[in-house]
Amino acid sequence: MKPLKLIMSAFGPYVSTQVLDFTELGSRSFFLIHGPTGSGKTTILDAMCFALYGDTSGAEREGRQMRSDYADLSVITAITFDFAVGAEIYRIKRNPEQERPKKRGEGTTTMRAEATLWRRTGLVADAEEGAVLEDGWSKVTEAVEKLLGFESSQFRQVVMLPQREFHKLLTANSSDRQVILETLFRTEHYRRIEESLKQSAKALQKSFEETSEQKTWILQEAKADSREELNERRNLHLVQLGEAAKKVQESQKTAAANRERLNAGRQAREKLTEKKQAEIAVAALEARAQAIEDRRAVLAKARQAASLTDVEKTMKARREEAIEAAKSHQKKIQSEEELFTAKESAGKRLKEEMDKEPEREAAGRELAWLEELSGKVAALDQARKKVIVNRQELQLAEANQSQALSSLNAIKASIEGKSKSLLTASNQAAQAAALETAYRVSEQISQKGLALAGLRKDLSNIMKEIDAAGKELTRAENKFTSAKQELARLQEDWNSGQAAILAGRLTTGTPCPVCGSLDHPAPARSEAALPSEKVIKEKQQAIASFETLRDKVKDKLSNIIARQAAVTGKIEELEKELGEKAGVSPAVLRAYADNARELWQNALQAMKISTFISKELDELKQKEILAGEQLESAGKSYQEAKIALESGLAVVRDRESSIPEDLRAPASLLQAQTAARKRREQLVTAFDSARKIAEEANQALAKAETAVAEAFAARLAADKRAADAEKAFQERLKAAGFAALNDYENAKKTQVWIQTAEQEIKEYDENRRAAGDRLERAVQAAEGLSEPDLDKLTVSLAEAENEWKQVLALETQLQSQTSREAEWLKKIDAADSALKELENRYAILGRLSDVANGKNRYGLTFERFVLGALLDDVTIAATARLKLMSRGRYHLQRTLDRTRRNTAGGLELEVFDTYTGVARSVSTLSGGETFLASLSLALGLADVVQSYAGGIHLDTILVDEGFGTLDPESLDFALRALIDLQKTGRLVGIISHVPELKERIDARLEIRPTDRGSVACFKLS
Repeated sequence: MKPLKLIMSAFGPYVSTQVLDFTELGSRSFFLIHGPTGSGKTTILDAMCFALYGDTSGAEREGRQMRSDYADLSVITAITFDFAVGAEIYRIKRNPEQERPKKRGEGTTTMRAEATLWRRTGLVADAEEGAVLEDGWSKVTEAVEKLLGFESSQFRQVVMLPQREFHKLLTANSSDRQVILETLFRTEHYRRIEESLKQSAKALQKSFEETSEQKTWILQEAKADSREELNERRNLHLVQLGEAAKKVQESQKTAAANRERLNAGRQAREKLTEKKQAEIAVAALEARAQAIEDRRAVLAKARQAASLTDVEKTMKARREEAIEAAKSHQKKIQSEEELFTAKESAGKRLKEEMDKEPEREAAGRELAWLEELSGKVAALDQARKKVIVNRQELQLAEANQSQALSSLNAIKASIEGKSKSLLTASNQAAQAAALETAYRVSEQISQKGLALAGLRKDLSNIMKEIDAAGKELTRAENKFTSAKQELARLQEDWNSGQAAILAGRLTTGTPCPVCGSLDHPAPARSEAALPSEKVIKEKQQAIASFETLRDKVKDKLSNIIARQAAVTGKIEELEKELGEKAGVSPAVLRAYADNARELWQNALQAMKISTFISKELDELKQKEILAGEQLESAGKSYQEAKIALESGLAVVRDRESSIPEDLRAPASLLQAQTAARKRREQLVTAFDSARKIAEEANQALAKAETAVAEAFAARLAADKRAADAEKAFQERLKAAGFAALNDYENAKKTQVWIQTAEQEIKEYDENRRAAGDRLERAVQAAEGLSEPDLDKLTVSLAEAENEWKQVLALETQLQSQTSREAEWLKKIDAADSALKELENRYAILGRLSDVANGKNRYGLTFERFVLGALLDDVTIAATARLKLMSRGRYHLQRTLDRTRRNTAGGLELEVFDTYTGVARSVSTLSGGETFLASLSLALGLADVVQSYAGGIHLDTILVDEGFGTLDPESLDFALRALIDLQKTGRLVGIISHVPELKERIDARLEIRPTDRGSVACFKLS
């Protein structure tokens, strides 16, 4: 990765947009980042790291914490970074989560974090973004990790070497160094080979154990000590099986003959029984004959009565019509009488209304007089409203005069207060620079304290996980042991149960299917329930499952212990860096930092406030002049309003004199007019209503008289139709043979009854014929037959079948036994063959797995062996530079020694001291020596990685501080080594306060602080 252009906006101390174009370096590949403490040198590395990975170079601050405190809320914090990877050009843009002013209304809103990655290969115009590769915070980070080949933490140990983390690659243990080297050299396929060999060996071992257990179980199931014993037993059972087959055939023939004799007896019994039942059925039907004949006679009468149903219905309908006509006639007469009474009442009311004519005329005159007053009352109301307006104007003028006076006094008081505030704010603003430095220091300590607390909490949780995993491993071991014991018990119960089953079928004189003896003095017994083969197989599967679970728990416990060691190392580093503050709680450290930030923010705010107050004082003095002018104008307006009010009151008194006092208000006059108008309308309406009602009453009475006449005629016609229908019914009744109406009523039946009776008679006739036919057939079938002795025949058949079942059971038992023994022999042969093959394969694969997975005295795995060879190349390249920087004293080399026997080995580093002739740990180097060794290792690693085909592009190295720990001679050697890198085309950037470096390095990125943030630019000489 090589940087091309970096654009920062409102990031750290850079308030406005800061553009750093690295192409300005031209052919120079070694530059110095220089500036005062706190000016923003490390912020440039933070911006690059933030653009790529979303965190800072020291991984101690989040992106949203990097927003410039000087920047206005309207300015967005964002980083745009153009960089090259080989021949490809990319651009990445990130802005962290931050507060922004709302587009509508007051206040702020949270702007979410955003990130985008473009490919810009071949583009010339800077404004062109290129093709979007990824969009979204986490997706862009993942894409960058794929492009560069490593994660943020590895980037900070190989490319960007931040303060206090520069030595981590040098002092890391084998496990941490393995992660870095595996990523850089892409050796993960060697680790996959280790895993593949381990899993394959484990699978072979498990298959061997399972096959051995399966063979043992088969012999236990067969209750034999060896294959030979089982084979001899099967041969004996085959001889016994042939003899049992002959006995089965003989007993089967005897049972068949007895079965035929029993079937013949049962058929004779059935024919004799059928004859008796047929005779009983015929007798029962003959007993019902008279009742059926009686029902035939009743059915005939019911059919005759049914033929008169239509004429009876007609007669009843005509009777109902006559009754309804009579009722209608009576109602018409009653309605006529009511309408006559209504006519008399309407005439009386009309006469009363005609007598009120004088009253109606008086109401009209009163209404006309009230309407004439409308104009005078409207003029009076207008005059009164004008007076109200005049009075309001007077009150407003008086209030304006008072307000103008108050405003003038308030402005004078505000001028005095603002002058005092300006003096206070100016004094506070003078402390801003010192307070900022104090805040930066407190913030760094707080972040480290928070990280330390988190790691301590993680360690506590890890210890709990170790305890829980230990208990889980104990439970898994117990389950595995218990399951194996349960399987042994089930196999024993199964063998005992099989022996008991065979013993239960033994009879005296019959040979035993196992030993062949005719005597059975002590047959086997089993008190336990017989387990099925399925249950035993399930238990075997459970044992395998418990074993797998136990192995997983063991691996889990090992991983947790490794995490414990890593976390403990990080805690020790942070405690060393924090010193005595390591024991202070994060909340207290946070409170210190927040208090320092608040003091600094208050000072910054005071700077803004002092400028603002100065402007306010100028504005207040202008307002004081305007307030005096407004007070004078308000006095004139008050006098004019007072004169207008007095004139309006005189007009109102003049107009009130010509209007009665109770009608001066428009509402009162309107109310009086409405009442007069309503009274006149009521009188007119009452007269019109009485006249209309009288006319309608006369018309209704005439219609009622006509309706009475029509109803009487309809009544006479209905009576005649009813009499005619009655006469027709009586004639049909006599013709049907009914002497009286009662005979007809008694003969009537429902249609359902008639249908039921017809069906009953029909079924009786059919059953009578069928019963006769059945009796005739039964007599012929039973001719010459006698009652058989079925009990005797049944006993004979049962004895024959019992004998057949006994010999059949013995044959089935022997067949099952011999088949099971043959299957056992087959399984044993297959197991022996499989065990032999597994032993041969495990002898090779198991050894390979042990060697590849570090089961040797060095604890060296296959992947670490490969990485060790690569690390040797790195130490050779690093030593070439370290010898120069240390004046030939130190050589870097790999050692196979391990700090602890249970830790990973093969990637530990040590230095060989040529002055003493002794190799020692890199942790024994001094601060300056550690810096030189770390720098040599980083440069050597970059050389080796770059030299491998398909390796990662390490085109840049950026070093943040460390040169101040070197003496002048060592500094000269270190610079020489860095300058030599220009020959490889690698870009090297360093951050340092050492004055000598500024004189010796001709390409500098200089940072200049101001009272409103910092600015940066390249300076080339």
